[in-house]
Amino acid sequence: MITYLTVRNLAIVEEFAIEPGSGFNVLTGETGAGKSLLIDSLEFLRGARGSTDMIRTGADKMSAEASFETPEEMIVKREIASSGRGRVLVNGSLMTVRELGDVMEPVLDIHGQSDSRQRIAGQTAREILDEFAAHAPLLEAAREIYGEWRRTADDLRELTDAQHDRTLKLDLLKYQIDEISAAKLDPTEEDSLRAEKSVLANAREMIDSTAAAFALVEDDDSSAVSQLVRALHRLQPLTRDVESVRKISEELQESVYRLQESGRTLGSLTDSVRLDPERLDEVEERLVTIERLKKKYGGSIASVLDHFANITAEHDRLADFESSLDKLQKAETKNAAAYAAAAEKLSASRKKAARTFEKAIEKELRDLAMERTTVHIAIERDAEGAGGFDRIDLLIAPNRGEEAKRMDRIASGGELSRIQLAAAAALFKSSGRSSAATLVFDEIDAGIGGRVAEVVGRKLQELAARNQVICVTHLPQIASRADAHFFVWKEDVRGQTRARVRRLEGHEERVSELARMLGGEKIPESAILHARELLESARS
Repeated sequence: MITYLTVRNLAIVEEFAIEPGSGFNVLTGETGAGKSLLIDSLEFLRGARGSTDMIRTGADKMSAEASFETPEEMIVKREIASSGRGRVLVNGSLMTVRELGDVMEPVLDIHGQSDSRQRIAGQTAREILDEFAAHAPLLEAAREIYGEWRRTADDLRELTDAQHDRTLKLDLLKYQIDEISAAKLDPTEEDSLRAEKSVLANAREMIDSTAAAFALVEDDDSSAVSQLVRALHRLQPLTRDVESVRKISEELQESVYRLQESGRTLGSLTDSVRLDPERLDEVEERLVTIERLKKKYGGSIASVLDHFANITAEHDRLADFESSLDKLQKAETKNAAAYAAAAEKLSASRKKAARTFEKAIEKELRDLAMERTTVHIAIERDAEGAGGFDRIDLLIAPNRGEEAKRMDRIASGGELSRIQLAAAAALFKSSGRSSAATLVFDEIDAGIGGRVAEVVGRKLQELAARNQVICVTHLPQIASRADAHFFVWKEDVRGQTRARVRRLEGHEERVSELARMLGGEKIPESAILHARELLESARS
């Protein structure tokens, strides 16, 4: 639902902002005050064509911005400059107008314009029929079977296509398998080989250096250990009586121990290092092999081994082509039959539910002063898909005996809104739940009044129990049932006409506006009383 809407520099709107509520919202005001500009701004946000004619005289650009509460907040902003350049941002990211239309289609549904698409409560005719008939289990079964069938069909097509160059492909795979297999790669060997290479390449220098260091530390008479031992002997007589000498003697003794340990390590290094040019050549050759395979088949030994597993499986599949082909053909045939059965079952249920749904919509239309209108839900075989193979259209005949046609091709703005309202109301009553789209109704009160207006208001109020509904209306019977009432008016500012909008907050403000709608310029006391009665009736 929309949580806020801000419009700047649209026609006579300098700037207005509203925060619609979660239920039933209405906009009222004098004719020409600018109520339709709200619809224009929402159409603009939904992806309708923008024009520089929309920009307020004297302004550089026009913009509309709204926040939508979907599973996560979505902020949509669109603007058009006087130069004709436009920009669309969704959560701060640039988007094309076509992409905007795709994003907004399930979120914002506007009824009342002659070019409105055939959607009801944010859904297509097929979606709303499936919702009405509670087809979720049948749809899930069809989707699951369809997915399995398509996966099998894709595998079969891939295998059949591969047959054309199967021999060449097998030769290539065999070469790669043999090359990697012969290397006998170990994921842990590269680091140890590089360490061994470092030692072997520096063997002579290590032997000389560690032997010389060993002699200086411990092996010679003049070694560091020998010198420290002599120093200890000289200090020994004083260690019992002089505390400071004793501490120094202990430190020197600790140094002797550490140097002796270092000497043993140096001796071990000297003994362990060997001059082995042949082994060095082997290590370097092995590292070259590893680098070559990494460069060809992946950036690491693990990647090379993953590639090896994949090509081995592909080789086995191609090598066993006849068996694999037979298995896939049988699986594809079986899955195709299973999908056909699931789709047929879904289609039969749709056809049965369509007759009930037609009657339910016609019943709602009778309440909306369209008692001569008949409804036909046309179901025809179409392309196979996850949701079955039916194409479903909602067809309308305004008068009995006439040919039923798509509702958006024959209905006026007000009729279209009432037809969509009737279908949404029928859905709402049957399913107990409906779309999360914001439903906008314009011109819905065209040509109606009295009892029918009260019925329209009640149906909108019912629909708003689980949806956000925004309605532009001239009828107090509809406006009285709103949860949030916005008033639009015009005023002159610095010699220019400006549209303004504000929410009517108090009870008396709403009474005054309803009385104006009932009584005209001079409001009689009877209009005020009637306005109070309408509000009281709506509450009850």
